[in-house]
Amino acid sequence: MNERYNSLILSVSIAVAFSLLVALLTLAMPSDSFANRILVLLGGNFPSGLIQTFCYFLFFYGLFEIRRLNKNVEAENKAFGLGLLPETEQYVLLPDDVAKLKLQMIELERKGRFLLVDLIKKACTKYRSSHSIPETMDMVSKQSAINQRNSESEQSLIRYIAWAIPSVGFVGTVIGIAASLSEASSAVNVQGIERVTALLNIAFDTTLIALVLSLILMYVYHSMQSRVEQMHTNQESYVLENLVNRMFNERPVVQ
Repeated sequence: MNERYNSLILSVSIAVAFSLLVALLTLAMPSDSFANRILVLLGGNFPSGLIQTFCYFLFFYGLFEIRRLNKNVEAENKAFGLGLLPETEQYVLLPDDVAKLKLQMIELERKGRFLLVDLIKKACTKYRSSHSIPETMDMVSKQSAINQRNSESEQSLIRYIAWAIPSVGFVGTVIGIAASLSEASSAVNVQGIERVTALLNIAFDTTLIALVLSLILMYVYHSMQSRVEQMHTNQESYVLENLVNRMFNERPVVQ
């Protein structure tokens, strides 16, 4: 929660600082220059530029959320280097070995929680209670699916932000078009036409900036989502290959 709060404050600070910088540069540029037009597009005019500022805030907050989840993936992937399970070829785990593994996982959980450690512990518990390898395998798959759904629920805020950015841009478009329509009666001279055109520029500028930011955020988000899905797949594969497949089948095979 503290990390999210810090990300919120930092996102507001960056968005405001960037918007103020753009506004100052806009004032310094000639009003009829191409550079001035680009700066206005970025939100250099106030108060109309507040729409872009809010889009920047959502964009940076989304990036910080993605960065937080990427850090979680990196932390979880460190569990693969702890040597939790035997990886030697043709190594067989007897029931006593499984019991010892569970105790080791419980001890590791006291030092730090890993999804992989929890998955191994639950697999050992299932095997000790049922002595059934198929049931243990099924439990591992189901638990991995639960972990993945939990990860998806943590990403709900990012999905909302990715949806909210273009929506905010469309709000700016509606405001700009409504303002231009209210000035339509004044479009009888050059000055009136310029005012209407400026308001229409505001309408389309907000949408353009919002769509560009949304495209960038969605690309970064889907890259992170792919890493999360791969992490859960690797965890399930690791447990199945190095734990479940090595368990000694106590039940004789019926011919």
